[in-house]
Amino acid sequence: MRTEHIYIHFPFCISKCPYCDFFSVPLNDKNIHRKYIDALLKEIDIYRPYIADKIRTVYIGGGTPSLISLPDINRILSCFNTDHDSEITIEVNPATADPDKLKFFFDSGINRLSIGSQSFNNTELRTLGRAHSAEETFYTFGAARAAGFKNINLDLIIGIPGQTAASVIHNAYEVANLSPEHVSSYILTFYDETPYTEKLKKGILNKIEDDIEIDFFDLNSEILGKYGLKRYEISNFSKEGYASKHNMNTWNFGNYLGLGASAHSFINRSRLQNPASLEEYFHSVENMIDLLKISKKVEINSLKSEFVMLGLRKTEGMNMVFYKEYFKSDVMNDFGKNMDYYLKNKILLINDNHLRIRPDMLNIFNSIVSEIIF
Repeated sequence: MRTEHIYIHFPFCISKCPYCDFFSVPLNDKNIHRKYIDALLKEIDIYRPYIADKIRTVYIGGGTPSLISLPDINRILSCFNTDHDSEITIEVNPATADPDKLKFFFDSGINRLSIGSQSFNNTELRTLGRAHSAEETFYTFGAARAAGFKNINLDLIIGIPGQTAASVIHNAYEVANLSPEHVSSYILTFYDETPYTEKLKKGILNKIEDDIEIDFFDLNSEILGKYGLKRYEISNFSKEGYASKHNMNTWNFGNYLGLGASAHSFINRSRLQNPASLEEYFHSVENMIDLLKISKKVEINSLKSEFVMLGLRKTEGMNMVFYKEYFKSDVMNDFGKNMDYYLKNKILLINDNHLRIRPDMLNIFNSIVSEIIF
């Protein structure tokens, strides 16, 4: 089976954010940048048999992909057959995206921009260790519109240490006033082995209480909803017709190919991750290793659990008919006993062959799903 969905990981940043758990390294050596792009292009050739003739989505994430040189953007995109219906996204840091670069991105065929804004409060941005200011986000957004982008995502983090309800309201209204087509809004996670978690353990940072974080998220959601940004997944909001096709493919259990160091793939019921090390990644590419050929298919019960978990992330819920077609099994037979309590109390709802979590309960998604699938 060949996939129509591509993820490309560019792991280089101008500096590492202390809360970030993604694989990234500082871009201190331009020769490494060049070597990485060359390896990426070679990897695309290795996995060519898995790539469809027509690509529906390309997502370039990181790291800070807006650091990729402009000629290299063209080299990468020329590897895939896309057209005006394809969704081609690149993540940008406001500190690394000038008007000329944004215009080049647009002219090269990129039609969706994801701006790592995170907050519109400069104190919060400093707390997060971000390399940009709120003013740079406003400037980048305006430059993106001027360049021609009609599909822009803004990121918002809820639960930044020291954040207040007033700040949450301020951030939500700043986003609403800019009127992006999409917002990714998520509660800050303290990942193991990150500087943020070390500061938390030492008492340098104080985590906002869970109940307050949920109240903040609800407040944020309410404001975004008033301005036409409808919640369609736990952490994602969009105007009508602008849900991320890249993300929806993942939540709908579609195949996708991940390219670059640490990138994940899901193809033919096999999951794999590229090496999360530049040296190991270069070695695998130089030796023409097709990791998909040596990967094992995911055990069927694990796949079923993943299907339920991913489907319930969406506000429309999990497609029960698709589940039956995919697994030749009924979800109620497989997980029904674990769902009884939630169905009886109308926390889980079934409508039009979709199993979904009641909207006001989405914020405790992890608790509900963990009891269903484990």
